[in-house]
Amino acid sequence: MDGLDCLWAKINGETIREHTDKLLKCFDDFCTLYGESFDSNILKAVKYACEYHDYGKASYIFQKRIGNKEFINSFSDKSTEETYIRLGFGTNIPHGYLSPVFMKYSELKKEFDEETLSCLYTAIYHHHNRDAELTAAQLKEIIDADFRPRFGDKAKSSKYMTKLLGGDNLSENQWINYAVIIGLLNKFDYYASDVREKYPVEISGEYNGRYISDYVYDKITEKYSLRDVQKFMLENQNENLIITASTGIGKTEAALLWAGKSKLFYTLPLKVSINAMYERIKNEYGYSPDKVTLLHSDVLSVLTSEDSETNPILKYDASKRLSYPITVCTIDQLFSFVYKYRGGEILLASLKYSKILIDEIQSYEPKIIAKLIYGLKLIAMAGGKFAVITATLPPVLMHFIDDVYHIEHKKQEQFLLNDKIRHRIHYEKSSDFDYEKILSDGKSKKVLIICNTVRRACEVYKKICNEYDFENVKLLHSKFMKKHRSLLESEIINFSESESCGIRISTQIVEASLDIDFDVLYTEMCTADSLLQRMGRCYRKREYTGEDPNVYITDNGNGYGTVYKYKDIYDRSAEFLEKYNNNFFCENDKMDYVDMVYDTEALMKSNSEYFNDIKKELKSCEHITPFEISKETAKKKFRNIISYMVIPESEYNQNPDKFSDAYHILTNKNKSGFSQRLEAKQFIEDHCISLGNYDVRTREKCSSLFNGLDYYTLNYAYDFDEENLCGTGLEYFKDEDCFI
Repeated sequence: MDGLDCLWAKINGETIREHTDKLLKCFDDFCTLYGESFDSNILKAVKYACEYHDYGKASYIFQKRIGNKEFINSFSDKSTEETYIRLGFGTNIPHGYLSPVFMKYSELKKEFDEETLSCLYTAIYHHHNRDAELTAAQLKEIIDADFRPRFGDKAKSSKYMTKLLGGDNLSENQWINYAVIIGLLNKFDYYASDVREKYPVEISGEYNGRYISDYVYDKITEKYSLRDVQKFMLENQNENLIITASTGIGKTEAALLWAGKSKLFYTLPLKVSINAMYERIKNEYGYSPDKVTLLHSDVLSVLTSEDSETNPILKYDASKRLSYPITVCTIDQLFSFVYKYRGGEILLASLKYSKILIDEIQSYEPKIIAKLIYGLKLIAMAGGKFAVITATLPPVLMHFIDDVYHIEHKKQEQFLLNDKIRHRIHYEKSSDFDYEKILSDGKSKKVLIICNTVRRACEVYKKICNEYDFENVKLLHSKFMKKHRSLLESEIINFSESESCGIRISTQIVEASLDIDFDVLYTEMCTADSLLQRMGRCYRKREYTGEDPNVYITDNGNGYGTVYKYKDIYDRSAEFLEKYNNNFFCENDKMDYVDMVYDTEALMKSNSEYFNDIKKELKSCEHITPFEISKETAKKKFRNIISYMVIPESEYNQNPDKFSDAYHILTNKNKSGFSQRLEAKQFIEDHCISLGNYDVRTREKCSSLFNGLDYYTLNYAYDFDEENLCGTGLEYFKDEDCFI
C-alpha cells in the first residue's frame, strides 16, 4: 500500500514498510527450512498476515502516540482526533483491529475458502492481546474520519468483523488453522521487532552438511550395528510412533535417529534429566553444541554456567522463542497450548513442523497424561509428528489413544533386552528394611535405597549413620538447597561409576532422572511404573546371574494414599508382583506385570479413580473454549502445583549482607544491569529449597526479608556438610526444637 514508507511502525522511526519487509524476509527464510511441512494454502495465508498485520498503524492516533512529528505536523484535520477521543480511543487503539480494513476481500475470497479467510482475519485482528473492544459502528466511524480521506477506496469496509471467529464457534480444525497462522505471524513479528543482536528466526539443524541423525548413526556404527529399536525408528522417520523399550537398549539414540532432518523437541519429566540429556547430546555425538538447547524453569542458570563462547542471554532468548533445531525440555514448556489461550498458538504452530519425543509418559500423573494425550491428538491433526518411547506403557493409556481418540500412529512395538536378565526380586510385607542385610551388602557392593518420602529417607539415613555407625553413606532428596542438591547429584553419579562400595539413599527423584547403576536395590513398595523405573537404577545394562535377589521390595505402606494417591493401582501392583517373588524378573515379565496392573477392562469394571481421572480430564480438555483462559491461568492449571522457594534462616544469617545486596539489585531494576540481576537471582536461588503448598512448613514461611519477591525464609533446621557432602537437608523441626 502506498504511504507505508513514511508512516512509522516503531518509535525508532522504522517505517511500516520496513518492518513488514522484515517479516516477509523471515517468512522466506522459514519456508526455505520448513515450507514442505505446510499446505500451500496455509503458507499463503501466513504471508498475507505478514503483509497486512501492521497496516492499522497507519492510523492518526498511532502515529501521534509514537511521535511521528513530520506526519502529525502535516495533518490538518483536527476532527479526526476528536473522533478517536469521542469513541474512547484518544490515546491508543489496538492496531490489529484496524489492519484488516486494508485487505481486499473481493480478491481474498478467490484465494481462500471462507474458513481459512476467517482464520486469517482473526489472526491479524488478535495478533496482540488487547483488552479493548471495538464495535462495527465505531470502526466505520474511524474509517470514514481517518482512513477514507487519506487512502480512499484502499480502506474499504468494516464487514470483516462479521468474519471474526469467536471462541465459542471454533471447531478444533478451525482453531488449529487459526493457531498456525497467528502462531507463525507472531513468531516472525517478535523476531522482526527485536532490535538486539540477532539469531536466525529458525536455526538450521544442518552442521557441516549433516544432521543429528547422521552424527548419531556414525557414532553407533563405528563399533556396533544398530539395535532393533534404532533400526525401527530410523526406518519410520515419517511416522507417529509408540514404542516400549527396555532401559539401556539405546532409546536416546533411537529417538535422535528418528529426528532425521526435522526440528526436534525432546521432553523429559525432570530438570535434572533434561540437563543430563542436554549435556549428552552436546558432548557425545560430535554434533555442534550451537544446535541444541534446553528449556525449563531454571534454564538461564544452566546456560550462564556453561563454558561456551555463545552469549547465554542470546541463547536463552532464542530458546524461549523455540528457534533451535533440538530443544530438550519439560512438557510444561510446550503442552499448555491445550488450553487454547491467546499467545499459546505459537506452541502448536511450532509443533506442526516439528517432531516431539515424549519420554517415559507413564511417569506423569493421570491429569497430566490426559493433557498429553489430548495435545498429541491436536499435534497429529495439525500435521506434526510425535513419538512416545517408554520403558513401560500401561495399556489403559493405549485405550484412550487408540479407542477413544483414534490418534494415528504406527502399530505399537516392543523392544526388550530379552538376551539379559537383570533382576531377581524379593518382595515382603514388613514395617522396615533388613538393615543387617543392607549393611552387609554395603561393605562389598554399591547399595541404593529408595524411599517414598523425604521424611522416611531421612529416617533411614539417620538410622544407618547413628545406630549402625556406617561411614560411606549419603542421602539425596529434593529438600536440599539447590547448590547442595547439585553437588549430591554429581556425587551419586560419580559413586555409581567408581569402584567404591557403600550405601546411597534417595527418593523418587532418581527414578528416571540420573544415569546410575547400582549392584543392589532396596526399595519401598510403590506403583508398578515407579517400581520398574527404580529397578532401572540397578544392573542397568548388566546381566544378573546370582542366586540371591538384587532387588528387595519392602511393602510398609509408606506413601499409600498420599504420595501414591491411587490406592487401587498400588494394591494391584503389590498383588501381581507376588507372582514373581524370589524369581528372576525378565523384561517380558515386566511388560506382563504392567499389563496386569493397568488392565483397561479391570480398571473400568472397578470404577478406578486412576482411569476416571484421565477420562474426566480429557473431557475437560475437549470442552475448553478458545480464548477464555489467560496465559497465566493456563500455566498454573497445567501442572496445578503451587510451590514456595524458601531459604533456611540459618543459611540466611551466615550471609545477610549478600542477601540484602541481592534483594536491592532485584528490586531496583533501573539501577542494575541484566547480568547483575541474573547473578543476584542465582545467588538467592542457590540457597533455596522448593516446598509444595502441601508441606506443613510452608504455613510458617516468613516473607519480611524479601518483600515483593517470591522468596521466603524459614526457621527450620538445615543440615549439610559441604566438605563431606553429607547431611539431611531441611529438617522437619524448628531450630529451637533441635535438642529435643
